[in-house]
Amino acid sequence: MAALKKGATGSLSERRSAGKEVAKEFEAEFIRLVTSAMQKASEPLKSDLLSSNSLDFYQEMFYSELGHFLAQKGTLGVADFINEAIEFRDQTGGQET
Repeated sequence: MAALKKGATGSLSERRSAGKEVAKEFEAEFIRLVTSAMQKASEPLKSDLLSSNSLDFYQEMFYSELGHFLAQKGTLGVADFINEAIEFRDQTGGQET
């Protein structure tokens, strides 16, 4: 986070690079939240035979890694949308239209 903060106050290329990293992390967290919500929605369907705290822990780890993997691939396009919004803001001087 400190490196991203430093990049956000640097040159234009450093700010863009930091913005891309932040957008990827946001997309990964978004995917993790979506998969977590889907997992919670399916809890009533779980069998007591396969239920355990360790299984839940490893599922959370899996969904977190899945989120990072999909964000790195740019699958959903959330990071791209954020980057475009940042570039638009930079072009307009930070003023909303």
